[in-house]
Amino acid sequence: MTSNGTNGTIGEMVKMLCDPMCSTPKQSQQTCCTVKCWKWDVTQITMNKLIHDIKYGILILNRPITQNYGFMNNLWNRASIRMTVDGGTRQWDKYISAFPKEMQNTMKDPDLISGDFDSITDEILEKYKKKGCKVIHTPDQDRTDFTKALIELNVHRKQIGVELSHIIAIAQTSGRFDQIIANVQTLFLVKEELLLDANTNVFIISDDSISWLLLPGDHVIYIPEETRLHKRAWCSLVPVGDTCQHVTTTGLKWNLDNQQLRFGGIVSTSNTFDGSEKVTVKCSHSLIWSMRLPMISIL
Repeated sequence: MTSNGTNGTIGEMVKMLCDPMCSTPKQSQQTCCTVKCWKWDVTQITMNKLIHDIKYGILILNRPITQNYGFMNNLWNRASIRMTVDGGTRQWDKYISAFPKEMQNTMKDPDLISGDFDSITDEILEKYKKKGCKVIHTPDQDRTDFTKALIELNVHRKQIGVELSHIIAIAQTSGRFDQIIANVQTLFLVKEELLLDANTNVFIISDDSISWLLLPGDHVIYIPEETRLHKRAWCSLVPVGDTCQHVTTTGLKWNLDNQQLRFGGIVSTSNTFDGSEKVTVKCSHSLIWSMRLPMISIL
């Protein structure tokens, strides 16, 4: 639903699009404008339908892990780089320890563990050191553990010579509100400070939802059938940092038509789908897109 702020792959940059009205070389030089267009297909995450040998990284932040075992087993083990972040190591250890031994043994160990280590016990840290995990101390207090982890993951990526299509952070949007906002800030820093390769996108998975940053331009988001047909499906477009002066969508129950999104004005939360296989978004400024993924939930 579109509201006044109270109620509320993956990412392939396809091409540079020119105004289709430009019919002559001379006219094209005068009126042609470039528009970035991305295609997003999250089934590569949710259903592990990796194509063209796509490689990705995964990291666990310091929040309880609530996704079902089958989903996490495939997502974790098929990653090119696996990482736990500070107290996320404790959360990961708790999560896999809850399963029978034979299931625990199918999970690979983290490649990297990073953080300032204020949220992890010496016992857990030593346990994973003995397993051969690389431990990186990142004491800098000017950045969050999430941001520092992405920097270290990128260093490791270069060292082993792998290109990553995307990085998935398992991080619940619950608990401390300031930490939730800090995670959103990290999504912006990835692009603003070029923390990763320009073609690497970052996704946050929380409970049964996924969120990522839509940069200015045109976006085509393919909606999994389980999502768009679910009776409690939801999605949202939230402006963060700047007013998004112009947003136009298709495929939503409550579409936007060249509308402004801003806090204090209109914010598109608790929206849902019209049944179409894809949603299109044309935005003048960055937005956070979120939607439900019921197939990854335990319940």
